[in-house]
Amino acid sequence: ESLRRQNGLWLQTEGSVTRIVVPNDDALRRDILARFHEDPLAGHPGSTRLVELVRRSFWWPRLVTDAENFVRTCSSCQRNKALSGKGRGLLQPLPVPDAPWESVSMDFVVALPKTEGGYDSVLVMVDRLTKMVHLAPCTSSCTAEQTARLFFDNVVRLHGVPKNVVSDRGSQFRSKFWEALCKLVGMRVNLSTAYHPQSDGQTERTNRTLGDMLRNFAGRTPLVWDTFLTAAEFALNNAVNRSTGQSPFFLNYGFHPALPVWRELEVNVPAAKTFAKSFLSRMTDAKSCLDAAQQRATDYYNKSKQDVIFSEGQMVLLSTKNLRSFAEGSRKLLPRWIGPYPVERMVGNMAVKLVLPTDMNIHPTFHVSLIRPYRGTEPVANANDTPTAVEPGPETWIAGKQKEYDVERVLDYRTRRVGKHRRKRTVHEYLVKWTGYSSEHNSWEQARNFSPDMKPLLDEARLRATQSQ
Repeated sequence: ESLRRQNGLWLQTEGSVTRIVVPNDDALRRDILARFHEDPLAGHPGSTRLVELVRRSFWWPRLVTDAENFVRTCSSCQRNKALSGKGRGLLQPLPVPDAPWESVSMDFVVALPKTEGGYDSVLVMVDRLTKMVHLAPCTSSCTAEQTARLFFDNVVRLHGVPKNVVSDRGSQFRSKFWEALCKLVGMRVNLSTAYHPQSDGQTERTNRTLGDMLRNFAGRTPLVWDTFLTAAEFALNNAVNRSTGQSPFFLNYGFHPALPVWRELEVNVPAAKTFAKSFLSRMTDAKSCLDAAQQRATDYYNKSKQDVIFSEGQMVLLSTKNLRSFAEGSRKLLPRWIGPYPVERMVGNMAVKLVLPTDMNIHPTFHVSLIRPYRGTEPVANANDTPTAVEPGPETWIAGKQKEYDVERVLDYRTRRVGKHRRKRTVHEYLVKWTGYSSEHNSWEQARNFSPDMKPLLDEARLRATQSQ
């Protein structure tokens, strides 16, 4: 390597490559990184690729460190690139109940083959202390009232009213009917954190085992898997649970059930013989399917997760994975993350409560896997700091709406055909320069997104575009 001065610039030569040496000016270095990172032809490369691009023309000490920090704090990359590394949030168990059937977890196994009776789902109800299971066939369109009826028929009728029910955030368990019913009978409802059922791990593990059993059985007889549920429930409740060291049946009743034993006896009622033989066959199938499911069910959850704690007031981004928006076309083109939003508090070790705008109209508590830290974009304070990326843009998507932003100028106008085949239509779009944001955040917006008082500016832009054609 050699350094030389030429035409007022310091140059570095390495082999056949000559680079400009950039002085110790953070603003200049940040501008160079921005040009190589944010140019449309660059496509927001990662830090390794960014360093390679910059080194073709420039060099300065700590270039790698500056590039890594720049990419790490790039607002656009944080919103649109997938989160790498281990998933967030270790499995955290709920408190152990004091008595059998004091706490019940509920969930659905769905997307099963539709049976002759019209069933395509199973409601799974598990006593969280003894692990006893009750199974009820149902449909994927099961309402809150129908779910409540199944719950009362299979749990309350046999074991009384539990103190609390743990469930996911399915529409059945969030309905006014279910909420009012629980209040009337004195049950407390514990909902899993928004969009993440691992806080209800008991039913999830049972569902996984049951799902393996049912799919194993349904693969052979897809139209009658519902007739297998009685045998499946018996097999689950008679099997020793690894968590308790006993079978759910024994923990509930204090003795082991007598197993039906096939005896080769001559009977005069063929129907009885056929029924008994059929049930024993299903019992054998259930036992083999359960053994196979438990053999495969190794706990890999925490091996692929990392513990994470967010502090009060910390700025974070929220995954759009489960949020709805009015964006046209494929959801794949939406930002992966929105925000940043401040953390209100941690809820246990697995969930984060955020301070969200009131118009988002969604539950503010999310599993930590749906949250990522937001790296700030404040100006560099001193020479020891490394450059950071530009400010966040105005592309914040929320559930069903978009935030409002001030328009600085309307730059251009165009028409575009959208839709397919006979449903195609023409939309009118305007190129907007947003107040307080650089030109890289300019965006095409449909006419319907503007408030009525913007009409004069829109008409003016449309006239300019028409005259220039």
